[in-house]
Amino acid sequence: MLFLCGVANSFYLDWFLRQKVASTLNMFYLYQLPVPRLQKGDRHFSEIVERAAKLICTTPEFDDLAQEVGIGSHHNGVTDETQRAKLRAELDGMIAHLYNLTETEFTHILSTFPIVPEPTKQAALEAYCALIPPPGDQAIAALIAQGESATLEFKSTARWDLKENKKNPALEQVILKTIAAFFNTGGGTLLIGIADNGDVIGLTHDYQTLQKQNRDGFELWLTDFLLKNNLGQDLAPFLQITFHDLDSQDICRIIAKPAPRPIYVKDNQDDHLYIRSSNSTRKLTVKEAIDYVKNRWSE
Repeated sequence: MLFLCGVANSFYLDWFLRQKVASTLNMFYLYQLPVPRLQKGDRHFSEIVERAAKLICTTPEFDDLAQEVGIGSHHNGVTDETQRAKLRAELDGMIAHLYNLTETEFTHILSTFPIVPEPTKQAALEAYCALIPPPGDQAIAALIAQGESATLEFKSTARWDLKENKKNPALEQVILKTIAAFFNTGGGTLLIGIADNGDVIGLTHDYQTLQKQNRDGFELWLTDFLLKNNLGQDLAPFLQITFHDLDSQDICRIIAKPAPRPIYVKDNQDDHLYIRSSNSTRKLTVKEAIDYVKNRWSE
């Protein structure tokens, strides 16, 4: 109810209805409204519910609702007009993104409300702009759209087995072999937190396996795991790790440049050479590895 209330009071839905209504508003128009079918866990759902609750639950009769949605009671509602205006602006910014409006489109929609004070409209536009993904995040979305290739690989997790619902060291070896293969071939990008089909999984499951459960902790583990414990500290200049936000989930991007030397991965006490072949990682036989190293790193 709170989500729908937030959407129904938005500039966008008001504007949309005015394009449809000829004289009076009735249920016929309401039933035709395009309302996003979001639920808990979807992008912006919780944020919209929380802000709507703080705007609505300001008196004791709303205590049950406030408790149900997690803000406690009406004492946590917002009555200060400046703060209420800020919450309303943030709601309009989020809802404009839900409808995939561009900045130009949202600006036009706001311009069709002549009696709304200009600072109110400007605050909504600023809230919208604050939610525009950074260019790096947009680049990640574009990468995912390309699909896996010889230079691009997706992994749902680095440590957490989604099927067994527990930490699985075998998954760490998969990450290690993939990065080594990129080093040994022409370089490439590994996205952790993305399923094979491009679905966004995020790093939440991996975070829970770490002492420091955030981006910093994950990067520290990843750097130590790849460079300090396995592949070699000298490869640091050839490795770049960045984090990005997609659908309110953290994604890790690892860019591996071609290495200046052959990179081996220890597996069952033996060292193996891995390369990229098409969109997969391939282990070379001893003879293949000797020939490959000779050709790849010959002076």
